[in-house]
Order: sequence, then C-alpha cells, then structure tokens
Amino acid sequence: MNTRTFHAEQHVRFSAGRATVTEISLTDHASIAVWGVRPGQEVPAHTHPDGQDTWVMVRGELTYYLGNGQRRTIRAGDVDVADKNEVHGAINETDSDAVFLSIYSARKLGWEKAQP
Repeated sequence: MNTRTFHAEQHVRFSAGRATVTEISLTDHASIAVWGVRPGQEVPAHTHPDGQDTWVMVRGELTYYLGNGQRRTIRAGDVDVADKNEVHGAINETDSDAVFLSIYSARKLGWEKAQP
C-alpha cells in the first residue's frame, strides 16, 4: 500500500547554498514536493507549460513573484495557485526559514525560466 499521509516538516531539507526541494509523492496525476528556503534564498521565477502549481505555505514568509515585476507576501497558512504558464517563484527576505508544499498537477514537470 502506498503512503497517503505525509507530514511536511518530516521531509523538509535545507541547504546552505540554495532553496531545496524534496519530492514526497509522485503519481500519474500530480507531483508533491516540500521546499526548504533559508533567509536570502530564492526559488527563481518560472512557469509550467503543462499544468498548475499550487503552493501551500507551512512555515515562515516569502516574497512571492507574480510576474511583470509584481510581488506579494505569502505566509504560513496561505495557498497560492499558479495556473498553467503563470509566473511564480519567491525569495525569502526574512531572518527565518520558510517551508512550503508544491503540488504540481501534471506528472511531467515542465519548467521555463521567467522574469520576476
């Protein structure tokens, strides 16, 4: 039987060099990963040509990229849905670690660099 219940904090990993992603579930319909983002680290602005990416903030706060130079703050408890081809990414401009889940709706994870 496959694991169906996960606790994000048990899977999160951090790196001194860059934001770290750890895949925790991959099915035919979605990919779920947990990100650890230390102060000053960034998840570069990007798009997904094949599906939506839903972020669920677990801990901390990030400055979230919306494209066209627009940004907003997302905090623990917030959910952001970036539809197919919508710019998203984030930078941790705080003094505390941030953790979020990324739920990607297509198994093939297409990724294209974008401007924040």
